[in-house]
Amino acid sequence: MRPQSLSAVYAEKRALARARQSRPARCVFNDGATVLEVAVRNISPLGARIAGPGLAGLPETFELRIPDGFGGYSARQARLVWIRNAAAGLRFIDEA
Repeated sequence: MRPQSLSAVYAEKRALARARQSRPARCVFNDGATVLEVAVRNISPLGARIAGPGLAGLPETFELRIPDGFGGYSARQARLVWIRNAAAGLRFIDEA
């Protein structure tokens, strides 16, 4: 019997498939006083995986801002679900 890959194991836990990306984003918290630059690695309507240094300093909830390329950004309230090394999983807690 062949063992499952890690991506197959994690994919089974997701309610929706995530689109792979590599886009810059910002985690904003402390009433906008603190900003952490990250990269969005994959995203779905329910959550995202981000990567970057300093993720251990993220609070339980924060705002994820993704630039739209036209000077604006989309913002979603997010809850930190897991952190491993320089990556973290988020679940969006607002309405899309």
